[in-house]
Amino acid sequence: MTEVAHIREVSRRLLGVPDVPPLSPADPDMRIMIGIPMERTINQHAFFGFWAIAMGGWPIAKLEYTRNDIAREKFAEFLMSSQATHLLMLDSDHIHPPDIVDRLARWFRAYPDLVQVVGGLNYRRGEPFDPCAFLDPGDGGFRRMDNWGLGATEIEALGTGSIMIARSVFEKLADQKPWFGYDYNLPGYPGTDMWFSRLCTKNDISLWCDTTTTSPHIGDRFITEKDYRAWIAEHMEEVRPVSPFPLIRLEGV
Repeated sequence: MTEVAHIREVSRRLLGVPDVPPLSPADPDMRIMIGIPMERTINQHAFFGFWAIAMGGWPIAKLEYTRNDIAREKFAEFLMSSQATHLLMLDSDHIHPPDIVDRLARWFRAYPDLVQVVGGLNYRRGEPFDPCAFLDPGDGGFRRMDNWGLGATEIEALGTGSIMIARSVFEKLADQKPWFGYDYNLPGYPGTDMWFSRLCTKNDISLWCDTTTTSPHIGDRFITEKDYRAWIAEHMEEVRPVSPFPLIRLEGV
């Protein structure tokens, strides 16, 4: 069986990369709060990444070591009790680019009527090293992406390694807490990312993946797209990736 026979194509919207000026921490219209869930010790590579981001003047919420789902819930509550308009959560086991605030914020600024949630294209730390961004081909399940265009691709489930969420999302979901939970009664213990993604889908909140922004996952080595492609090449007979093509490019929205 050929590789093409394994790949199912689905149509998804693709936002073109916007050209907007840098965002200032003092901007009155978009005020970012950064939350860093710390369920583990921060690797030195990750530390210097956070240091570079902090040097940009972005406020970082203070929260001591705690369980992942509790930390995410608290950061959302911090946002709602503050003057901030957006929450950017950055996991402590990734190396985030120093301009990640600008990179994710630009989608909200360029497409204010479409984007409420956007995250970077990050990869799982272990095999199959797949993107933490998933598509539903129509059967209610999640499938790993195979190919994607450059821009922000609409998806059905988004990893929370680097994710920016508008305040309006939590206002809409105010009576549906927890926003980030675990269900220990289900096989595989779906994490906070799948929980939040399903909640958004249920409430018609679109999820977008910025395929031009990546925060390498820290394991024994850095995990990038190269590792995912190598794994897929070796296991094509076992898996059925989903390709978000043909893409419907939205220009000048």
